[in-house]
Amino acid sequence: MVFPCKNSFEEYFYGFSPPVWGGTLPIHATMKFSSIMPAWLLQRIYLSLIILLAGISMHLLVKTESSAPKYFAGILYAVNPFVYVRFLAGHWFILLAYSIMPFAVKSFIDLLEDEKRNDLLKSLFLTTLVGAINSHILVLLSLVYVVLAAFKLYQVKSEVDAVKRLLASLSILVVLYLLLNLYWLLPLLTADGTLIHQISEADMYLFATKTSAFNAIFTIASMYGFWRGGYLYPQDFIPHWYLFFLFILFLAVHGFISSYRSKTLSLPVRSFAVVAVIAVVLGSGVYGPFHSFFELLFNNIFFFRGLRDSHKFAALLAFSYSYLGALGVYEFEKIARSTSITDSYRKIGALAVVLLALITPFLYSFTIFNGFWGQMNTTDYPDDWYQVNELLNQDDEDFNVLFLPWHAYMDFKWIPNTQKRIANPASGFFEKPVIQGWNMESGGIYSQSTNPAQRYVESLLYNKSNITSFGEKMVILDVKYVLLTKEVDYDEYFFLFNQTDLELIKETENFYVFKNNHPVSRFYRSPTPVTLESWREPDFVESLTPISYRESSPVKFDVRGESGFIVFVPPNLDSRYWEFEGKPSLLDGFYAVYPAGEGSVYYTRFNMCLIGYLLSLVTLIGILGALNHWI
Repeated sequence: MVFPCKNSFEEYFYGFSPPVWGGTLPIHATMKFSSIMPAWLLQRIYLSLIILLAGISMHLLVKTESSAPKYFAGILYAVNPFVYVRFLAGHWFILLAYSIMPFAVKSFIDLLEDEKRNDLLKSLFLTTLVGAINSHILVLLSLVYVVLAAFKLYQVKSEVDAVKRLLASLSILVVLYLLLNLYWLLPLLTADGTLIHQISEADMYLFATKTSAFNAIFTIASMYGFWRGGYLYPQDFIPHWYLFFLFILFLAVHGFISSYRSKTLSLPVRSFAVVAVIAVVLGSGVYGPFHSFFELLFNNIFFFRGLRDSHKFAALLAFSYSYLGALGVYEFEKIARSTSITDSYRKIGALAVVLLALITPFLYSFTIFNGFWGQMNTTDYPDDWYQVNELLNQDDEDFNVLFLPWHAYMDFKWIPNTQKRIANPASGFFEKPVIQGWNMESGGIYSQSTNPAQRYVESLLYNKSNITSFGEKMVILDVKYVLLTKEVDYDEYFFLFNQTDLELIKETENFYVFKNNHPVSRFYRSPTPVTLESWREPDFVESLTPISYRESSPVKFDVRGESGFIVFVPPNLDSRYWEFEGKPSLLDGFYAVYPAGEGSVYYTRFNMCLIGYLLSLVTLIGILGALNHWI
């Protein structure tokens, strides 16, 4: 868990990052709290909330007269293989959304049953909150909604008025959700491309459920199968670990059989059973018996590709097992408490089942304790990371920093875990803008980034043995400093020492810090026309003259070019949507080119974001105003 993500809010707010489904802007905005409270405290609040909210939300979803079944549901939902491995993988956005999903489901069930305004608004805001944290869980939650609504419509199919009222309530919910979420829907629907467009068939196999027990069906049904290996699981210590799962499955099946005809519980019971079956079918992925169906959905349903990691369906299994299993526990508890049953052995046996149920989640996922069985620890960045950051901050100019080695995921020796690989934290740590690799380098996939600057740097690194003036090549990226951290294959980057225009200005335990001897700027004047291949020309950099400019905001710069052409290095290193006095760049790439003149360079993409923010805000104010009127 690389924390905090200090620059993430600006990237999403201004529309620099490719738009994402679900609109995670609010959760990224909370990173700003790290400026008014210690980051470690904010981090621990989130991690604690995941477990706490997961337990409480599922506890409240279960409606039984006694509390033992509720505790079983809450414990299992908070402590299971899905939660365990996602913690280790650092997927805390997924887990936080997962932890509040039962709240949203409860409000939706209440809406279906009672059709009250308060239930509609609760469902609206909780669904929005789930999407504001993680889009994957939003899709899974939507699946639960669809199944619940289908069963409810089937229940009342003979009552015309009831069907009309239900469809009206659902329609209002959908319309209000769309209006309230225009802050991310509008930028998404008007974008040239999204993160999902970068997902290919190779992802389907790379992130497929990994068979670890018997077959893919059993693996996903037992809530295992995370695609990345190297973690310790209870099955590594207990030979017959699967008996605990079979007991959980028995309780869930028993709960379904005993309650599916209940007048009050039939809707969620039947719906969650269907959800569990769907989760097994889709969660088994391309290596399961339903691989053809999975591939059909992956290739033909656009948003389904975004799930990519088929093990995510284990979240729905944890949800269904927790709820249905609680009803199974309740049946045994009724036997143990019954005054009409005189068989003491039967009562003792039923009580033993209840007690075993309460401890089974802890046994089934016992490696979640003791620091995740010694696999997860906390640490701060080394002192020299702070020293280098201070060095960069002492330079008041507007420049970028190139961070090497060029990897999106790296092993850092100062990480106190057995698995030391984390997402490259450079751009989230250093206060100056950092250019770093977003190349996945896994399962045959080198990179899925569409940013043209990424391809430019990669082309330079590929030909590094033939380069002696790397600093010159960095001018067009506004790179004034190059940081080489002494991790993984850093010796592959020693060509930096042979450059005639890079100066080693600092060496620490973890860093080599190089300074570019060429003057750099966000704006240059070129006397001749510029193309995407101009950087290959030997005299190109010498022809560029830095020119003064003023930054009005991250999306607007005022500049004046006397003659020739203006070359602009955008903050997001992508010339699309950047216009100079209403005119687009003469070329598409990581730098923009405009005919000389005086005026402002503006990121027009931000306009669409602003419209979305405004419409969502107006909708929110309208809903709150109506709520105040109703009260």
